[in-house]
Amino acid sequence: MHLRFAFKFPFIAAVMCAAASVSLGACGGADPVDDDVVAAGEAQELTAESAEALTCPASVPTIDFRKSLFVTKETDPNVMLEFTLSSVLQQLITSVGSDQTPLSLYQRWWDTQNDDSHSFFGDPDTIHCDDVTDSNGVALVNGFPYTCPRNEGVLAGTDPFNPAGDHFMEPVALVNRFDLAPEDGSNCGEYRIVYAKKSSSAIDRNFIIFEAKLPNPHPECGVAACLPVAEFWANLSTKTEIQRSVALEGFYFNGLPGFAPVIQASNFVDGAGQIRTNQFMRNARDAGQPWSLREFKLDVGTDFLDNSVRLFVKPVTVKENPFRGLFSASFDPSDPRGAAFQSDFLGALDGLVPLGDDENDISLSTLPNPDDYNSGESIAGPGSENDYRPQLQGNTAFIADIDTALAPILVNRSLWPNAVTADNAADRATTQSCAGCHQLSNGDNLGGLHLWPTHSSTAPNGFVHVDELGRISQPLQFTFLPHRAQVLTSFIEEASCEEACTSTAARAAFSSFSADAPLDGAEQVRTLGGSSTH
Repeated sequence: MHLRFAFKFPFIAAVMCAAASVSLGACGGADPVDDDVVAAGEAQELTAESAEALTCPASVPTIDFRKSLFVTKETDPNVMLEFTLSSVLQQLITSVGSDQTPLSLYQRWWDTQNDDSHSFFGDPDTIHCDDVTDSNGVALVNGFPYTCPRNEGVLAGTDPFNPAGDHFMEPVALVNRFDLAPEDGSNCGEYRIVYAKKSSSAIDRNFIIFEAKLPNPHPECGVAACLPVAEFWANLSTKTEIQRSVALEGFYFNGLPGFAPVIQASNFVDGAGQIRTNQFMRNARDAGQPWSLREFKLDVGTDFLDNSVRLFVKPVTVKENPFRGLFSASFDPSDPRGAAFQSDFLGALDGLVPLGDDENDISLSTLPNPDDYNSGESIAGPGSENDYRPQLQGNTAFIADIDTALAPILVNRSLWPNAVTADNAADRATTQSCAGCHQLSNGDNLGGLHLWPTHSSTAPNGFVHVDELGRISQPLQFTFLPHRAQVLTSFIEEASCEEACTSTAARAAFSSFSADAPLDGAEQVRTLGGSSTH
């Protein structure tokens, strides 16, 4: 098999080391968690003077999706016992040297879903959803409307750690997103923990997903330095549930040899990973509130009372989620982002209409300056607010521009004229948003050769990709996970160590690459899996 990506810097690819970290022992396919590998890793740190050319024949086990990609409560209930929310929050707190409690961190986080008048806390540094408003008092994030308050604000007065309580947040899944590792090796992918609210009636559901970007300890070696991480996850397919439990607990809380733990605050700050939520509590304040998917970052500050170190959870924009009104002809003409987005969107069409028929290849990652356009929430509710096709209707000039820009792309993809229309392009952009992936794009014909996978309304409980019982969705099972398995297997097979990455020339090449790397606001670096979302 061959990798689905091509290195942009061939010289770096030629000299990069697949395990130029202290965990060199993992290069031959051994499990980095084993004691002998840990000892080898501690004893053998590569240096420029001692490095030698290495050969690491790849030996990849058959990937079991539910052991190496998506470990859940349904298949591995005992593994989940090691990942209580209180232990994760405590490790985050400890990693910044704070003395706050997990309960305090959790409650103040959910107080961000309250406006100032509904706040559970009167602290002057408490974050509320109406901290920024327009002249009409409408709450804003990134200058776009933000539903405030949300029903989930009541969680600021609850205990999520009591298994007997209605507000218990239970771990239901551990997720391997090695496929999200950037081609440039700036990190080694994302590793997630999913929590679900115990009280899970159809109108009282809430999910939390910790999504940590794992730093690459040797970025000068490129993405191949992430090989020990890839092999760790692949080897879980061969282990028992008890062995997986020990291995995963070590990976998340202690880290592989040479790699940082997944659970530390620095992996969730600006420029790193994020925490996302899938909110649908309709029984507290407003029975009409729709599903809202939101994103948060950690921030380190000081307590207003004693200047002690304090961890904050702050709302940020939802990535790959342009504000719906940017597609419309009626967008505020005084906001220059409307015209800028409609111009930039034309340049993103190449990623939205990939070669072939694999839905995993559809991507909005080529949209320039993406966070200028992202909203603070992705909504799937009345009027399909995050469905971009209805927003596009009536914007005849933009529709014509899209169709004109699509014409040469269709020729390049060997597609017939009008195989993908402006409406289809808007639908494709919707698939990349949270609301689109979860619900709005369900079964959509996207034009050309692409049909978005169908998300059954009965398994698991509609809308979510993993439910409160740990059951996974059909799109995951039949579309997304097979793709991730192929990326993982191909990477291990082809990233065998041919030479240690310690040469002066390689480091110089890396330094040159770093200087030219895209800055914030520029086009994103492509991931190993192609997409930056699913």
